Amino acid sequence: MGNAPIPRAPARPNRGIRLLKGIGALALIGYACAAAAQTQAEQGRNRVEVLNADRWVFDKDVATGAQRLLGHVRLRQGGANMACDSAHLYRDDRVKAYGNVVLTQGDTLRITGDQLDFSATAQTATITGQVRLNDPGMELATEALHYDLKAQRADYAGGARIVSRRDANTLTSGKGAYEAGPRIFTFSDSVVITGPEGVIRSDSLRYYTGSGEAKFLGPTWIILENTRMYCERGMYGTRSGKGSFTRAARMVSDGQRLTGDSLLYDRHTGQGEGWGNITLVDTINQLTATGERGMHNQTTGRSMITGRAELLLPMDADTLFLHADTLFASMDSSGKRLLAHRNVRFFKRDLQGVCDTLSYAMADSLISLRGQPFLWSGADQINGDTVHIQLSHGRAETLHVNGAAFLIAQADSTHFDQVAGSTMIGHFHAGELNRLVADGNARTVYFAKETRDSLEQVTGVNRADCSVIHVGLDSGKVSTVTFITQPSATLYPLAQAPPDELRLDGFRWNAAARPADRVDIFRQGPPAPPSGP
Repeated sequence: MGNAPIPRAPARPNRGIRLLKGIGALALIGYACAAAAQTQAEQGRNRVEVLNADRWVFDKDVATGAQRLLGHVRLRQGGANMACDSAHLYRDDRVKAYGNVVLTQGDTLRITGDQLDFSATAQTATITGQVRLNDPGMELATEALHYDLKAQRADYAGGARIVSRRDANTLTSGKGAYEAGPRIFTFSDSVVITGPEGVIRSDSLRYYTGSGEAKFLGPTWIILENTRMYCERGMYGTRSGKGSFTRAARMVSDGQRLTGDSLLYDRHTGQGEGWGNITLVDTINQLTATGERGMHNQTTGRSMITGRAELLLPMDADTLFLHADTLFASMDSSGKRLLAHRNVRFFKRDLQGVCDTLSYAMADSLISLRGQPFLWSGADQINGDTVHIQLSHGRAETLHVNGAAFLIAQADSTHFDQVAGSTMIGHFHAGELNRLVADGNARTVYFAKETRDSLEQVTGVNRADCSVIHVGLDSGKVSTVTFITQPSATLYPLAQAPPDELRLDGFRWNAAARPADRVDIFRQGPPAPPSGP
């Protein structure tokens, strides 16, 4: 009886056939189970119920072993409902549906298309032709979709476009899967999310429709109005504007590039923070800062680096390497300013220094050292209350020392040339200090030398006070001393010089603190105290 043709039902005014639900009613019209080994309970679970059809016919020439349902077809299997213009219902509980196909499951999932291949036994459905999948707040459009009813999972491999009505986002990708239960998308192959705030481009990502969060599983770019972020692992909330990024993470904003092992970003505050192997590059001013933790705020223009912090400042075809406990950068009406705070040490091939605080005003190219500053150029040590270095075209041009200004140059292993004054102005040539003017209560101790038996030896000491003293330097050593305006000077033979005339008040030889190279700027612990008279 299962293979016998089904007679056409008598016509009714509404031309529809209402069939009884259940196994008994289907048996009356010749619909048999697909596998004899199935239990009666299994048959009930897998059986497709026909809820409505305008016509129901059997035509072996059109679909062998199948019943044809025509007009306003409605079917049900388990928790899934199907509707279409026409369908073929096979003995093994398969359905081929055509025209205005609709598949629904539960209260939220709805899939439409031109054609459906459904297997009650496998609990799978393949929908093709202008497919649309709708869930609360979003719609997916593709040409072919495979849906697993048991797992509530939809897959596509021929490209799709997803529109989020809640977030006003549009997503496209080559491949993807949707888990209807937790409402999670997994995308791969040229993934692009476009929204009001910007664009996300990814190799692969997982998108949570409930929260609007995107979790990145491969190389990803996030492009906002004036910020670009990249990572190979991480997440970003399209609603919250907050993200965390790892593996090759970097952020570029307003000429600042921040990279690190992990980064955090908040779109609403403009704050970006990073941890582990941090590098902050100012591409406009060609500056680089590194450390273990850093931040940059694109709204305020402020940046910070700490934890083995280092600043690389290009100078005169060379680089000045600077370390401090913390490095800051800020922007105000006068331009960009860098600040190095606590335990500042820097090294350049021809210039080294230490201090408690260093600032660099980029607008006027001025470096300022405060808090017991010491500066070394060649054999010269310079210190004072504050020290300013004026740059020109990336090269040290002039030096200004204000308050207790002091220059020391080692004459031999035990004697030191010295110049002191209220202020000092030094001039550089080819990166080296070659002239210096001490002004205001200027004083000097200068050791005279003679060559005896091919050896240069200290033979005398010139002790002088004057209003202004001009000092000439050659290769970092004092070569000439000129006294201006009625000097008071005394030249002593070295053996007859009073000991208290060999060191000026304020003498502090601090060579132990001088950085020897780039590595030495990270020296642990405070420097040895400078030696006094």
